[in-house]
Amino acid sequence: MRGVCLVIAAALCLALPGCSPAPATTAPALFPAERPDLAVPEPLTLPAPATLIEGRSYGVDSDISGYRFEDCEVVIAADGVEISDSEFVNCVVIVDFRRDITFEHCIFRDLSRYEETALRVNGSANVTVTACEFRDNFIGLGVQASTATITGSRFVNNNGHNALVVGEGSRATVSGNYFYGSFPHAILVLNRGGSPEAGVSITGNVIDRSAEDAINFEDYSNAAPSLVSGNVITNTGWAAVLVEYNSWRANVTIEDNWIEDTGAGWPLATHPLQPEVFQAGWGHGILIEDASQVQAINNRIVSAGEGGIAVRNGREITVEGNGIDCAGAGISALDYAGESLYREFSPLSPEDAGGSRVTARDNVIFSAAEDYADGPASELLRD
Repeated sequence: MRGVCLVIAAALCLALPGCSPAPATTAPALFPAERPDLAVPEPLTLPAPATLIEGRSYGVDSDISGYRFEDCEVVIAADGVEISDSEFVNCVVIVDFRRDITFEHCIFRDLSRYEETALRVNGSANVTVTACEFRDNFIGLGVQASTATITGSRFVNNNGHNALVVGEGSRATVSGNYFYGSFPHAILVLNRGGSPEAGVSITGNVIDRSAEDAINFEDYSNAAPSLVSGNVITNTGWAAVLVEYNSWRANVTIEDNWIEDTGAGWPLATHPLQPEVFQAGWGHGILIEDASQVQAINNRIVSAGEGGIAVRNGREITVEGNGIDCAGAGISALDYAGESLYREFSPLSPEDAGGSRVTARDNVIFSAAEDYADGPASELLRD
């Protein structure tokens, strides 16, 4: 380890006549021995429902509490509605062009409909989801062209097509939640061309056992400053955090996260209606590909199956103050992948195909096959 070698060299210098050690410099922070102990929201248990609604469409135009819906389509039909202590079983709940809607202590579970979302928010403002539970759904929660706050909630085995999706001009705060057993991603964030400016804050979440990448930014452009900070991300089939698919001017900062055991060699069960199955992929701690304006700062990456922080065809990328323990290259700046020009989803434009431009400083690579790797068309500036 580089830090240990420096200490030994200084000790030997003091023991030799006429030798004085080099001036002291500020040492990087020590690699934490244990991951942060973030609070995990407890499983939610509701009292027996006072009202049961089964097998029909139902409009909610005033506050409700203590309801149980089974096999329903539930539409929020007014602004300023609060839904609490209620359960939705194999239901689709729709919030369309509404404002000031609150879900608190609600359970959304067992949605068994292909490509359907248990709670779907579209074109709405100030939607709050707090202390809720999304369990065994095809998709848990979807937020599109809306502003939303999701806090203190549990997302367990939403394994059809993501636990939480935030997309197309949405502003969202995702804080203090627990994600487990998601396929393919726990959180998918996207903002395709032509969408209004987006922005997300993903902080203080515990994310465990994601089949592919735990947090995935796809086609994320035209964004206000977005933040992925203070999360504990463990046991991902692929990377912990990925920014990809033409995420130009993504404006994403990934900082102060604990990342452990990426590229885990286990298949995760998928929803019974999902025809796709788990496939092994990259195992980087953080991967940035076909993207720009991304910063990776002060993350701790432990037991990454491949590289610690890998950048492929990325520009304006800063990698600073990270501690890395991985099986591949600690930090890499690589050229574009040829197949990216022909992929079915969001193909890379030839004018955007090139090398990476990465500034790396004050990182500590504790264990890696090699500290740094760069491609012939790439530039890795490191201090």
